[in-house]
Amino acid sequence: MRKLITLVLSVLIALVSLGQATAAPAQAAPDAAKTKLFVRYATKSACTVHLNYPKDGVIGNRTFTVPVGRTIIWRYNVNSTWALISYPTRAHQEFPWWGFTKRECIGKSVEQTDYPAGRSIPDRILEGRSQVASSGWRSVTFNLPAAPIVAKHQRINHNATLRDDVNFVIGNVPEGWHVNVTAVTRSNGHWVKVYVPNAKRWGYIERAKLH
Repeated sequence: MRKLITLVLSVLIALVSLGQATAAPAQAAPDAAKTKLFVRYATKSACTVHLNYPKDGVIGNRTFTVPVGRTIIWRYNVNSTWALISYPTRAHQEFPWWGFTKRECIGKSVEQTDYPAGRSIPDRILEGRSQVASSGWRSVTFNLPAAPIVAKHQRINHNATLRDDVNFVIGNVPEGWHVNVTAVTRSNGHWVKVYVPNAKRWGYIERAKLH
């Protein structure tokens, strides 16, 4: 009987040890809080950057050019051709500084803190770096669903970026454009969901941009 008990205990200990060994890899998940959100890359050719994603029906889709050898920030790939980037040189000085450009003009990562130089942009589609998701990546909702409109043709009185549910930039709305406003909000009403006819896109803008 004593030998049987000893044998059973040995088996139980072995099973527990095996379970701990199997579970160990889960503890190796990246620390999302340490994810570098805005990784910088050099342009390997001139990048033509569009105000909004180029597609049929988009109006007033003006562009700016980032010269070869300049530093941009890659945020995510829309598809195999287009990426959403920002150009720090224009930030808070010229609107827009976010926009859509062809991936082929983006070169390798440059020297910077907490990220190695010489790496290509990721191949992930509609996923951006995140400090929230445990994987270090979060999905971009590029095509938001429609919502009931409560106020049509409302003027934008300040330049605005268009955002998805988790705040990825999905477009731009310049001062003077008009949007259709819904009753859907987030962040205690700071962001309101709108439809932008010129961009042919739903998204969130800061409510203050309407005033």
